[in-house]
Amino acid sequence: MIRLGTLPRFIPGLFAGLLLASCGSAATAPSSSQPASGSAVASAKPAASAASAASAQAPASAKPSAAAPPSQPGVTVRLATKGSPSEAALAISLKRGYWQKQGLNIESVAADSGPQMVPALATNQLQVGAGAMSASLFNALNRDVNIRMVADFSHVGSENDTTLALLVRKDLADSGAVKSVADLKGRTVGLGTNPGTVSDFLLARALDKAGASGIKMDVQYLAFPDILTALANKKIDAGTLTEPLATSAVQKDIARVLTPAGAVIPGSELSILQFSPQFAADQSAATRFMIGYLQGVRDHYDAFFQNKGKEELISLLVQTLAEKDPKVWETSKPTFTDLNGKINVDDLKAQGAYYKQTGNIQGDVPDITKFVDSKFADEAVKQIGAR
Repeated sequence: MIRLGTLPRFIPGLFAGLLLASCGSAATAPSSSQPASGSAVASAKPAASAASAASAQAPASAKPSAAAPPSQPGVTVRLATKGSPSEAALAISLKRGYWQKQGLNIESVAADSGPQMVPALATNQLQVGAGAMSASLFNALNRDVNIRMVADFSHVGSENDTTLALLVRKDLADSGAVKSVADLKGRTVGLGTNPGTVSDFLLARALDKAGASGIKMDVQYLAFPDILTALANKKIDAGTLTEPLATSAVQKDIARVLTPAGAVIPGSELSILQFSPQFAADQSAATRFMIGYLQGVRDHYDAFFQNKGKEELISLLVQTLAEKDPKVWETSKPTFTDLNGKINVDDLKAQGAYYKQTGNIQGDVPDITKFVDSKFADEAVKQIGAR
């Protein structure tokens, strides 16, 4: 695997805090429902994520697509990866050779953060990456960072979906000291990484729903693993976690789920698959990448939501990704991803409006529709069929 730092230097001044697909580990409550559309939906068909190398047969559930003609030279695609559970679909597509069959050579590039990935995409040092929604992304778009948002990577699913969730310490929950989000008044709450992310959006919508939007809390911004540690050490009272950390916190009696994201922001986009503008300009290669990606997404859905070949797929993911415990894959709730790649544009606009309201966006909210490009997913679905 190439590290992003080994690629040519970036254009100075281009950066943005786009978290690399960390807002949805390989987990979320299984449920079968309609794919996310342009408007917010209560749930949508789940997804997949992550990376590795190509080989193996495609399962019968995935409709085959025509491989690139033999005379067509292979196209090299640099794909940003972290090896996290949230990248299960990418790992499946790589390991099962879906991109290889499309005449694409995938180079995995370790990109540890959004500030690395966004300028690399904008300058075509990376062709593909997946990033979380945040105010930093909107600010980058306001600085004319031209990246193309091409497909859903993970979104909030059904009512009990804990892909992202607000949890409270076990002792506070079990004693009745904190029964609802309104009871967090005056308490210390950990939110993910930086101001202006979906963690803020979740907490704000939960407070609105409880009629407690004006309460004061001591908010601290921490990485998700640090939030789990702080809950265990009683340094904070509540915090947002992604899967599989949310399930782990409950199973280890560290915390209890107070508000699953599915209960307050159903259909919200957590992360989006993105192309560099130069890669998007090669419509043939970009569409072939999308075909391979959606095949991985659908395999993940079939395994984790319909229990088709789940054991085999867990074995593949354990070999490929950072999470090596099959029990974690078995018990954590899988990520929701739209099986046809549709992006919830209305939610992107709602998140942008919220980040502007909280002062985390400088200038106007950018017109998100200028950066969303659905043609690759639409063409891929024509070739492999809609789900």
